[in-house]
Amino acid sequence: CIACHGPNGEGKVELHSPSIAGLPTWYVEEQVKKFRAGTRGFHPEDLPGQQMRAIALTLTDAQISEAAVTIAALPIRPSESPPAGFDLENARISYANDCMECHRYNGKGEIVFHSAQLVTLNRSYLLRQLMNFRSGRRGATEGDMYGSKMVEKTRSLTDDEIEMFATYIGALAHGDDPRAAREK
Repeated sequence: CIACHGPNGEGKVELHSPSIAGLPTWYVEEQVKKFRAGTRGFHPEDLPGQQMRAIALTLTDAQISEAAVTIAALPIRPSESPPAGFDLENARISYANDCMECHRYNGKGEIVFHSAQLVTLNRSYLLRQLMNFRSGRRGATEGDMYGSKMVEKTRSLTDDEIEMFATYIGALAHGDDPRAAREK
């Protein structure tokens, strides 16, 4: 994991790898097994996903479990804060009404919904993954029930809306609370 995700799980923007530090064990195991099964990293335009899939194919279930436990124990590295001038209120309302149900008010995801922890992912990774869902490069394989929900959610988003969501995650990571913005 270190070669691509760094010695502390911090991720490497230049390699398009996310921070994995502190991701829940269940989520790491689920995603690596999706790569191994070809549910992720299947699309010819998803080169970083294809690289991860190639690595996942070499791992045993025991190695995946061991890596997941190690990753979960790493200290979380919060997403970067939004830049000055960011429209926090509009983003908060959009997140509360479009994302919070599955990814929760704190952006830490939920095992029941198989939703990702977002507050540790860097903005460039979030942008790329939202665009991958929108284009069908991710979540569009048959049987990927949870990925298909993201494909449906992102299908009508504009580039600006994707940018807003990816940027807002940094506010969540630093304590913003969207619960009062629900249904506004």
